[in-house]
Amino acid sequence: MKKLAHEAIIERARRKIEAGEWRPGDRLPTMPQLAQEFGTSVTAVREALRVLETQGVVSIEHGRGIFLRHDPALAADPAGKLRELTSSSLLQLLEARLVLEPELAAFCAERATTPQARQIRQLADRMAEEMRDGGDHFATDVAFHRTIAEAANNPLLAQMLEVVSDLSAKGRRDTDRLPLMSEKARHYHSLIAIAIEERQPEQARLLMKSHIQDMIAAVKQAWS
Repeated sequence: MKKLAHEAIIERARRKIEAGEWRPGDRLPTMPQLAQEFGTSVTAVREALRVLETQGVVSIEHGRGIFLRHDPALAADPAGKLRELTSSSLLQLLEARLVLEPELAAFCAERATTPQARQIRQLADRMAEEMRDGGDHFATDVAFHRTIAEAANNPLLAQMLEVVSDLSAKGRRDTDRLPLMSEKARHYHSLIAIAIEERQPEQARLLMKSHIQDMIAAVKQAWS
């Protein structure tokens, strides 16, 4: 199966890290510069960097630039520090998401611009397409939740969620592999996106709450 543009960029970035062209702490080229170097679009570069940021490989600091993380181990094994994630700590992270994300979804339904609401719907549709094609939908899943947080227009809450999302990246991939979990997430995403588009904050809140509660229940069952 042909790799998606952002997946090819991630591969090339990893080769640069392994070859020592990019070293821990280095400030990387800008997104337009990377797009020119890799011969691809800025959109694909942005998606690749978001995945790498979620995996802990790079740090995107608004107003400063893109930096390779200081921990050299992250280059070879970006999820290495999360491999000891226990059921207890994963549940704590999911509980943190349960506190944050339903309210972010409600704020998003109230405050998102029309283009932002449209983008959230497009991400939900893209995840459905990726699942039908048998591709990796993790980056789209992360982008869906991040875009909702950004469109809620509360930078502090969005930053809090970003920290939780970074910590739970490995656990989220494992959770996705649980029976029917991805399929249920696809349906939840579609319904949440519709609630946001239709400006229904309470419906968006309840759907997001149910989505995360469903993940919590699945994790508890898997570890029982």
